[in-house]
Amino acid sequence: MRWRYLALFFLICAGYLATLSDTDFGWISDGRVMLDTAVNLHEFGELAIGYDFDPVSGREVAKTGSFGKYGIGLSLIEQIPLIFSGPMERALGGGRSNVLFALTNMLVTACTALVVALIVRDLGCGFRASALAAAGFAFGTFAWPYISYDFSEPVQSLSVSTGIWLLVRSVRAPQPDLSRRIGLALAASALGFAVLTKAVLLLVIPACLLYLWLGLEGPPSRRLRSFAWFGVALAACGLLIASLNQYRFGSILEFGYKQESGQFTTPLSEGLYGLIASPNKGLIFYAPLALLLPWSLWRSRLSHRREVLLLVSILAPYVLAISKYFRWDGGASWGPRYLVPVLPLIAVGAALLLDSKKWWVWPFATCLAAGVAINLLGVLVNFMVWLSVAGLHDKQFPLDLRGRPAREYVERDGRRWFPAWIAINYEPSLSPILGHAWLLRLRYLDRPFPVQLLDKGSSAPAPTVPYGPVQLEFARLGDGFSLLRLRSAHLWLWDRLSGTRRDPILAVPVHGASLQRLGSAAERSNPGRAVECYTRAAAMMPDSSGLALKLSRLQSERGSPRDAERTLLRYLARHPRAEAARLQLGRVYDSMGDRAAALREYRAYLTVAPAADNRAAVEQRIVQLLSRPP
Repeated sequence: MRWRYLALFFLICAGYLATLSDTDFGWISDGRVMLDTAVNLHEFGELAIGYDFDPVSGREVAKTGSFGKYGIGLSLIEQIPLIFSGPMERALGGGRSNVLFALTNMLVTACTALVVALIVRDLGCGFRASALAAAGFAFGTFAWPYISYDFSEPVQSLSVSTGIWLLVRSVRAPQPDLSRRIGLALAASALGFAVLTKAVLLLVIPACLLYLWLGLEGPPSRRLRSFAWFGVALAACGLLIASLNQYRFGSILEFGYKQESGQFTTPLSEGLYGLIASPNKGLIFYAPLALLLPWSLWRSRLSHRREVLLLVSILAPYVLAISKYFRWDGGASWGPRYLVPVLPLIAVGAALLLDSKKWWVWPFATCLAAGVAINLLGVLVNFMVWLSVAGLHDKQFPLDLRGRPAREYVERDGRRWFPAWIAINYEPSLSPILGHAWLLRLRYLDRPFPVQLLDKGSSAPAPTVPYGPVQLEFARLGDGFSLLRLRSAHLWLWDRLSGTRRDPILAVPVHGASLQRLGSAAERSNPGRAVECYTRAAAMMPDSSGLALKLSRLQSERGSPRDAERTLLRYLARHPRAEAARLQLGRVYDSMGDRAAALREYRAYLTVAPAADNRAAVEQRIVQLLSRPP
């Protein structure tokens, strides 16, 4: 029996592997902060990243001792690929180590699908229902595109589903008392890890405590002992989280979001409609299996009374809380991102129908097929591309929204005007589902214009195209990342099999880029740490001129000109005609008093940069050196 579930897991992994991209990590601010936390922990054993994000500009701002505001669950999981990414990058280069992070995320989501199957099995359903539930979650919901993105939601989803599975198994499956108690302790640990990853998942805990108390059988002393195992493990996790909060943010009750944690300002009707039924972010569009959930829970209320109560008491408070949050849409993302952690429970709830009447498989299969078709759009086109394309319309949109921060809109003529990145969450004609389908039509069918017009060397200008209420001025699409993503899905397996050459923009190792950011944040407050970060980053990115120049400059400023010399010589051995590096090496020799070497490098610089703006200054310095006695 077990081999069938193992085969199911590998089939899901195969489907994911065929649709995995390794070029999406490191582009999203949330993922960068969590990765930088992971890298700093891995490299230096510290959690502080030394910078924060300005809420107005969205840019990184150096801030000594600053911690990332996100939970550290994903950062702990990322220690696994970090063990291998450095050696792999130094051996192969070209950002090839990035696939390790994507593969880790893929396995996390595939494991979640397996857990969905195991929950359905332990609720008394057959293998067919279990397999369909797992496939429904894996490919019929918006969990699928997230295998390629560095958000923490997949880890949250696995933690919640694992905790629920171990809890249900401990309550329903006949087993020795010790095994049950260990299972309860592990369930509490999984749920504690979920809260460590995202604080809002505290909302799951009361429902689990209620389910456990109602589900335990036997004498009161026996029930109390089992309940204590769960409670003690949960309390231990709470103590760990409180200690981390105190260490990172100065209060056991501060999870890093500060004023954002209290901004539940969206009108409930507006948030519920947006999360559940809107074509922009609605659950029923991005996870059509949710359409079956109400009827399934109603049908199962007698046969699975406690489990139905568990699902309802988790889903209802969680969805209501997210609906009230000022950024209920999850920001730039695919579908209602904040609902990813409870998607396994929605798949489990919908799958309970499959064990009642055989013909229910057809509505389930229909919803699954619709979910596959919709979420394939999110797999083939990175969600940030539609954001960039919609942003080509530089005019703002009048939207009757309440609860959004004042920095997101301007008030004019008694109305609030919002930019495109807000409007695509509210304006039905700008729904990402429609937008991604339109972009695929442009990519593969050259409609409404040939995609070749977006090439830099094209003789004809890119047109302005009307799309619903907007005018898309494609001549303004200067974002190299979005343009590359528009031209190709960059699926890792197919790119490797076809020998597709990696574009330099997408060939940056995320581990090295993270070290470079950490170095930039440390330059003023801890230049020694900055040198360490840049040195390790340069080992992974030997072709980065900016990194070589930064490192050599900092080494010179710290009184280590020989180290600066070695850094520049290593780079010039690979790029002998690099103008800036040649000039900087000349200045390093000049500062060391090595006249012959400085003259040699200054002359070499004039050879490789004959039309440089500073040519006269360099020639004057050469004359000064020649006039100085040897």
